[in-house]
Amino acid sequence: MSGRSTKGPEGNKPRSYEGGYGKPPMYTRFRKGVSGNPRGGSHVQRARALALKEAYRMVTVREGDKVMSLPAIQAVMRSQFALAVKGNGPAQRAMIAAIHAMEQELAAEAAAREKEEAERPPINYTDAARRISLLLRLAYKEKGNRCRAILEDTIAGLVEHDKAKTGG
Repeated sequence: MSGRSTKGPEGNKPRSYEGGYGKPPMYTRFRKGVSGNPRGGSHVQRARALALKEAYRMVTVREGDKVMSLPAIQAVMRSQFALAVKGNGPAQRAMIAAIHAMEQELAAEAAAREKEEAERPPINYTDAARRISLLLRLAYKEKGNRCRAILEDTIAGLVEHDKAKTGG
């Protein structure tokens, strides 16, 4: 038995609550309706941010007689590559896997760009002429010259024709 008495100094009345094993004090317990993470943000997010900050931190590296400053991630990649070249099997596998993943990512990005370009409708002659006329007007404005009257009439005709066609 413990040496503590469960009775209060008044005699038979039980003592008020006290903390103990498995019973933290009342003032340290979570209150009803209050979050257990009041500042917000997860530990994982902070760890990721810290890891990225450290990965791009500049470190001093000596290569032969040269001393240079590189991001830590680049220094690690150089070290890993040097180990792979020397014949370290795990380093070789890691480098091959990393380069393969990068190549796949680049191929996926290129395929997405090609798909996007293929889905884009071809430009029609009216839009092409409108773009050329805009470039001509900007070139004349840049030189400080006024656009020729015949060019302005042609541009106006294209725009009017397009408005009549679209109803705008």
